[in-house]
Amino acid sequence: MRLPAALLVLAVLLVVGCGSAAQPSFNPAGPCTTDGRIPGAYPDLEALVPKTLGGRAPTRLDSGRNCTATNLGALAAHGVKEIRFGGGLWTDAGQSGVTLAVFRAPGLQADWLGEWYEASARAGRTTGNITLSKPTVGGRPANRMDLVNGDSSQTVITWPGAPGTGSAAGDVVNVLIAADEPESRIQEALAAFP
Repeated sequence: MRLPAALLVLAVLLVVGCGSAAQPSFNPAGPCTTDGRIPGAYPDLEALVPKTLGGRAPTRLDSGRNCTATNLGALAAHGVKEIRFGGGLWTDAGQSGVTLAVFRAPGLQADWLGEWYEASARAGRTTGNITLSKPTVGGRPANRMDLVNGDSSQTVITWPGAPGTGSAAGDVVNVLIAADEPESRIQEALAAFP
């Protein structure tokens, strides 16, 4: 978790617990013995990520999973033993950009992911001015955290996935992460999800 301010959220916090790129032993079809992510690991989750944002496909699209105590962090306290995710990154001018992701685990709740991101932010050495709010996204309750990380203004929003997202109710959570983006871009990104 030691990247330049804007890239911290965009490149690292996409995956719960700051999981790194896939290790040679990462096998998405086998038992979860290591954290990892690669393009195409979980095509069903990648398919839930919006295809375009502002008329553009994502700069990067991949998926993976986390199961180590380090990367599950606060989620482990809720009984989460493994979490799978798929996400796309849209880079904009400079170090600004948006990540849109979906996370899946049995019984997963948006509040749990919101807690995890908040704990990660509060533990960061260069984060401050953390503001929490409870907006509504697509008619569903959400968790929003705005913060400053170094010189970067960042926003993290978690909310339940839409009904019919391919898993049992309560198992899919959508996440938006934005760095140095205006509110209009954040709202555009939220609207990209069903």
